[in-house]
Amino acid sequence: MDHANHDKPQQKGVLDLRIRLDERGQFIGLSINGIPVDLPMSVEPEPCQGGEAEKGIHHAHTPSHPPDTARAETAHSPSSKNRPGERFLLEMLRNSVLTLFSLITLQLIFHHFYLRHDDTFMDRYGWWILYLDVSVVALVTTLGYLRSYIYGNASHMVGMVIGMTIGMQVGTMIGGVLGATNGFFVGSIVGMSLGSLYGVATAWCCGPMAVMHGLMAGVMGGTMGAMVVVMMIPDHVLIFMPIFTSINLLILICFTYLFYKECVLADRCQASKPIRFGNMISITLLTVGFLTALMIVGPKGPMVWKGQKRTPVGDQPTANPFSLKDGSKPGAHGDKDEDMNMGGEMVCGAMKGGTENH
Repeated sequence: MDHANHDKPQQKGVLDLRIRLDERGQFIGLSINGIPVDLPMSVEPEPCQGGEAEKGIHHAHTPSHPPDTARAETAHSPSSKNRPGERFLLEMLRNSVLTLFSLITLQLIFHHFYLRHDDTFMDRYGWWILYLDVSVVALVTTLGYLRSYIYGNASHMVGMVIGMTIGMQVGTMIGGVLGATNGFFVGSIVGMSLGSLYGVATAWCCGPMAVMHGLMAGVMGGTMGAMVVVMMIPDHVLIFMPIFTSINLLILICFTYLFYKECVLADRCQASKPIRFGNMISITLLTVGFLTALMIVGPKGPMVWKGQKRTPVGDQPTANPFSLKDGSKPGAHGDKDEDMNMGGEMVCGAMKGGTENH
């Protein structure tokens, strides 16, 4: 049907617009001043569009996705290839493996030429230097991937997760290793300082709430990491450490995936310059060298790892350092059991000064 009368004479200077529709109300033609206008072919609606086709609603002359938008969505879709995020991630993974291998090789060469005559060195520091290498390489890799992007536009929730994860993991992993070799005090101070520093530095661009989470996580991670490992020294600490380190590495892997999904794939973070292999191995060597020197020549607490003490056959086993000892003077009470009940206290392998006769 026509919405205009064809027989009506046209007036000069007047635009005569005629629209033709069928009996269902669907657009079929257009003419201006009697001249037909060719329009693009209409796109028929699909049946899955919420029942709009059944109601007679047709999206004529409106393509579902403009060509430019479709190309842009294809470029950012998860199935697209050569994404900068994946390239950065694979490059960081390769550099971390090469850095760890190079670091262990250099340490073995140094030990062969300078420390091979010390029979107690590997027994006392070997495992802990290995855990330090793994921890530092994993942390530098995570920080390097994080710094490959400008994440200041990330959400507040992601910023809090960044500060909390980095602060907690740096403090826990570094503080735990130094706590085993140098004691609770040194491990807590170093872990708490490094955890708070990196937690605040990485979360600085995400707002004050993220900075606060990084600072709190550094304080808690540094003290708790050192305390847990020191408490485990008398009770199978060498079995505990692989599990402890593996869970911490799993946390870093999950954090990296979360950052990749929430920031990189969502286009909230702009790609920056990734860290190169030379820079990564330099930072790792300096960090491990400083912490290893502190581990060996730094102050030691009263309860540190001194190697695996094996009791020879026929000898008496080492006394339990947590046994209940009498803190009162001998003979002060007639009954020995009464003395134990009144003056007994839990000591950690140390004699209470001035309370026992030698």
